[in-house]
Amino acid sequence: MKYIIIFLVLIFTPNVFADAYCALRDPVAQIKLLYPAKSNQLSIVKEINEGVRQQVKVALPNNDLHFGELGKHTLYVVLQQQTRLGYVHVRSEQSKWGLVEIIWAIDEDYRIKDFAFQRCRSPKKKFIDNQSFKNMFIGKNLAQLKEYLNKDGVTANKKLLALAPNAPELANVVLRCALKTLLLTQLVWKEELENTLK
Repeated sequence: MKYIIIFLVLIFTPNVFADAYCALRDPVAQIKLLYPAKSNQLSIVKEINEGVRQQVKVALPNNDLHFGELGKHTLYVVLQQQTRLGYVHVRSEQSKWGLVEIIWAIDEDYRIKDFAFQRCRSPKKKFIDNQSFKNMFIGKNLAQLKEYLNKDGVTANKKLLALAPNAPELANVVLRCALKTLLLTQLVWKEELENTLK
């Protein structure tokens, strides 16, 4: 009987684990690292649902959101007094080493400002956790990052992998995570950010 109840809970509440999938563990400290001038932040919690999942499949063919990623997620609006500095969002991506969680700093034009690993068990992280690799992402919007994709829509091309010769799999994970982060930020939060929080 006990196992039946657990099974039913897991079936009928699939989003129960979604928050843990993409949660910022220490928002105050971690956002301060990406935005040293910040004085405070707002958080906007929105639902990533099946409709959004289908939009991701259309915009990024061969990339999908796992069912565990559906549910409520938080975007942080970073402020210096009343001035908006940008946004912070955490996304996770599957890898052969488990989930890789990345904290993304995004500017108001939906370009990557910076990023940091929150969780990554790959021993190859040391090969790409450097400024040269990050610079391939910083300042880029969704369309520009798509230019790093191979024709398969999943792996990175030679231009990006040239800066990650010892960690191509992890570079692919970071690229897919960046693409989904920018796309989801616009699909889920853009209207509210542009119309409500001026």
